[in-house]
Amino acid sequence: MLKLPFRLKTLFGKLMLSHLLIVALSLIVIGIFLTYLIEDYFFSTREWELAGQAQDAAYLIGEDLIENDLEGVVKTAETLAYSMSAKIRVLDRNQSLVYTFDPELGEGEDDRDSKEGVGLEEREIEHIFQGNMLSKKVYGPVLQRLLVAAPVIYEDERSENELHNANNDYAQEEPTIVGAVTLSVPLLGVEETIAHISRLVLYSGAVGVAVAAIFAFSLSKTLTRPLQKINRAALDMAAGNFKCKIEEKRDDEIGGLIKTFNYSVEQVQKYLEEQKRLEILRRNLVANVSHELKAPLASVRGYSELMIDGRIKEGDKDKYLKTILDNSVHLSRLVDDLLTLSHLESGQLSLEKSIVSVDALVRWSFESVSPRGKARGVVLHLELEPHLPVLYGDRHRLHEVLVNLLDNAIEYTESGGNVTLSVRVRDSKMIIEVKDTGRGIPQEELSNIFERFYKVDKSRRRSEKGSGLGLAIARQLVELHGGRIEVESEIEKGSTFRVYLPLEG
Repeated sequence: MLKLPFRLKTLFGKLMLSHLLIVALSLIVIGIFLTYLIEDYFFSTREWELAGQAQDAAYLIGEDLIENDLEGVVKTAETLAYSMSAKIRVLDRNQSLVYTFDPELGEGEDDRDSKEGVGLEEREIEHIFQGNMLSKKVYGPVLQRLLVAAPVIYEDERSENELHNANNDYAQEEPTIVGAVTLSVPLLGVEETIAHISRLVLYSGAVGVAVAAIFAFSLSKTLTRPLQKINRAALDMAAGNFKCKIEEKRDDEIGGLIKTFNYSVEQVQKYLEEQKRLEILRRNLVANVSHELKAPLASVRGYSELMIDGRIKEGDKDKYLKTILDNSVHLSRLVDDLLTLSHLESGQLSLEKSIVSVDALVRWSFESVSPRGKARGVVLHLELEPHLPVLYGDRHRLHEVLVNLLDNAIEYTESGGNVTLSVRVRDSKMIIEVKDTGRGIPQEELSNIFERFYKVDKSRRRSEKGSGLGLAIARQLVELHGGRIEVESEIEKGSTFRVYLPLEG
């Protein structure tokens, strides 16, 4: 059993076999069609040549045939047969065979001719004696022959002037047929030529198939090799290895598939890294929330139990009640901030956008934090460009962003320091800047300060009024408005928070 060098069930095998079949079938069809055209060309050419020779023979033999000179007919026929290398037959006006001569056999052919006949049917002979040429293939016992018959025509030798002067009402007589001549030649030479050409076509086709097989093998390998790489990479991904990018540079559809696969791998890696990061944040959130809730709850519980047990003097009750109230307010703010951040991250928080006057918004936010700045001894400054444009956004949420940034700046600025709120327009963007002269943030901490409950100073206790979620909420609200927030800081020189908001609505 023939064993193929490739498996048909694989894509490589199917591509290889399909290419070979297409090339082989194309060559077979082209070979058959080309052979038919060549055969038709050679036969037509030989037929045209033999027809001219038959007309010449009919003209030359006709002179002797008209005069009933049999000896002259024989000599002329033999001479023509040798010169034309053709078998010749002569028929008289009675459609009877007068003479036959084959230069390949010479004389002594009479008995054979009597058995073989003229090679024409009666209706074909009638057709010739009507003044028509005839050609046909004659199938013999050994080989094929091409036969062409021409009538021997006797024409009146009157001059053209006499014909023109003849009475117009008198119809000219048709030429008189006094006999016919047939020439036949074997088609062996033509068949050998066609057979030789067919062999050349066959050999060329075989070489073409071999060359096509080489190209098909190379092309199939080129097409299937990257697919095999993709398959192996996909198996690696299924096994948990996500560092399996494919190094293959192509500009075709397979190259596009490889780029898409590599992009998918990158996205999966990013997704997994994001999931790990979120898992760490969830664990930190639980720990931080527990820590944030533990101290005020313990304070509320402890002071409440002391008051219930009557261990607190009557004059100290107001002080402890105020402490319980402050802790309750802190817990309430913490819960509100957690709910706000949860709604932001889940996409459930919708903005109530409208036309917002930036000048009025900034002054409102500045006035809201001024009392706290004065209480801490921090000097506040407001710097506004003249003729500020309007924004399209949620006025209350933008106010919340500015208040968070200002509160944060006041919180980390020592008494006597400065906090500056400035607003300007650059490159179709509103730039809101909050700058302080506080203690600053280490460079390694800058990428984490917008995380929930992240503490720059791990040893420092959070303010009782702060929830630790202000910056995280501010970043989410700015991004929800299509903007971004960034920070610059230097130790002991202060920090600068910048908010970029698009002016286009």
